[in-house]
Amino acid sequence: MNLNIPPEHREAANFLQSIRPFDSLTKQQLLFCASKLATTYHRSRTNKEHLEKILDYQNPSLFVVRAGVFDVRAAEGDLIDRVSEGGFFGFVSLLTGKNTNHQLHVVEDGLLYKLDEASFKQLRNQSTEFDHFFNQAFEQRLRVGLSRRPENIALATPISEVMSSTLISVAPNVSIKQAAKLMNSHDIASLTIIDEQQQLVGIFTDKDCRKRVVAEGFDVNADISKAMTPKPISIDKAAMVHEATILMIRHQIKHLPVTSQGKPVSMITLSDLIRLQRSDPVLIISDIHRADSIEQLQALSEQIPELLLQLIKQDVRADDLGRILTTMTSTLTRHLITLAQRQLGTEPCPFVWLAFGSQGRQDQSAKSDQDNALLLDNTATKQDDAYFKSLAEFVNKGLDACGYIYCPGDIMAQNPEWRLSLDSWSSTFYDWITQPSQKALMHTSIFFDMRPIFTSTGAETLFTELQDKVLVWAQENSIFQTLLCSNALGLTPPLGFLKQLVVDTSGEQKHTFDIKKRGVMPINDIARIHSLAGGIKAVNTRDRLNALIEQKLLTETDGNNLLDALEFISHQRLIHQGEQLKRSQEPDNHLNPNDFSQLATRQLKDAFKVVRDAQRGLKLKYQSGLL
Repeated sequence: MNLNIPPEHREAANFLQSIRPFDSLTKQQLLFCASKLATTYHRSRTNKEHLEKILDYQNPSLFVVRAGVFDVRAAEGDLIDRVSEGGFFGFVSLLTGKNTNHQLHVVEDGLLYKLDEASFKQLRNQSTEFDHFFNQAFEQRLRVGLSRRPENIALATPISEVMSSTLISVAPNVSIKQAAKLMNSHDIASLTIIDEQQQLVGIFTDKDCRKRVVAEGFDVNADISKAMTPKPISIDKAAMVHEATILMIRHQIKHLPVTSQGKPVSMITLSDLIRLQRSDPVLIISDIHRADSIEQLQALSEQIPELLLQLIKQDVRADDLGRILTTMTSTLTRHLITLAQRQLGTEPCPFVWLAFGSQGRQDQSAKSDQDNALLLDNTATKQDDAYFKSLAEFVNKGLDACGYIYCPGDIMAQNPEWRLSLDSWSSTFYDWITQPSQKALMHTSIFFDMRPIFTSTGAETLFTELQDKVLVWAQENSIFQTLLCSNALGLTPPLGFLKQLVVDTSGEQKHTFDIKKRGVMPINDIARIHSLAGGIKAVNTRDRLNALIEQKLLTETDGNNLLDALEFISHQRLIHQGEQLKRSQEPDNHLNPNDFSQLATRQLKDAFKVVRDAQRGLKLKYQSGLL
């Protein structure tokens, strides 16, 4: 290393240059960092009081382990991380400004490099890669694996259960001074800016006030719209705590507006989420982001069944559990796309990776195959397909290695039939709706539950354009709705004439019934048909049912009965799959009524009756003209 630095800093600089993320710094930045380091030596018999002085949260610092082994533990004594040569600790307080109450234990005698807060911030501001590294490290530390702390399930807590019921907001034409006074009177650090249509148009935070008003001498009597952050990132109240945390970390924000039906209803902050931290198996998600190969991703995906078992043990709602599992799948998919791009280079045109079926609905279970496709910009050429073919094959192969088997029907992006431009996808959906063959009707249970998983630069509007067209065509075509209904009614709940549970009488699954086909899928069909007819954009079945109730397309009683039935049936399915995973068996959807208690059997029959009654209502609404 040929840096012109004093001899006492040379060893530190050489060491830092060999580890991430210091290896991403320029020579000038590395010189600056080495000059700011303080070195301390610690013995394994160091007493606790001395260690508490080291972790001085009044003056937080970044600690880099030069030698030795150190344990970072929670206040209760639980091990959070064991840090050895080249590792870090102390950055959580640096990033959040909060006292984590962590304890430091010296396992083996060692040396620590200490970097002060101001120098750490300066390096983050100067180096995007340096800043990104510690945001990812923070994500990992913030989310303590559920396998380590199984009693904690904040991961599965909906934002609606933790957000404030009060929204403090102002109009765009309110002055900066008035907005600041309002924030001061309510003792809050952020405001939402809402226009006359009750749409979220901006956010104003303490940081905005410092950077855009105070630092630049801005006129405090000017409209708040001149100083706000426009078009802020937001999250729906139906999302979960871990989703909000990941969103904040990725975008380096500390204030996140919460919406319902697209309209702001609350604000949640990073401090709120830190206080709520009780679990977080999203340690897996953080590790996925850092994986460099399919083999590493495969090893991480092998942890998912154990995570599923832990969540089932904690009696997590089936809807939340489905969203968690789907988040894992989507994270794996996005990272596989990133790995593919590293090999293949920049994409020749904008694209969107689409997920269908259970991943699209966010209701995946322990047994899921792949249903995906590519939506390409209309500028895509035949020559571009070579790139997207390679990308698709890489991702599909990677997902298969991670346990998401190839789709038996070949509905995957590696199939050129499902690698289409916006115009071609629009034409395909239009043909399915206006000329619905039996095959097209079968496709609706998969393709009409679509969701974007990865959107490249320049492709931000592609999915919305396609979805808007599909909804308009489906809503306007009553014949399509009628045929869709006829196709859906082919799957009926396993209830006999006397309300007994009906099972298969032959074959490998004798004496069982398929709870997915006979219970979950009929409810999905009911919600999908009503939603397509009502022009509802939601894809998750629970979200669809709630939207149908709000828009009075289903009565509150019928809608809530279906929601309860869906939750109970899905939960029984997950319990069954959990038991199979315990026995190291391949999970399936075939349940034996003899395995249920009398109470569970009665509840299951009641749930199936709700589904059967809803199917009758579906038939009356969409097939009355054929009777």
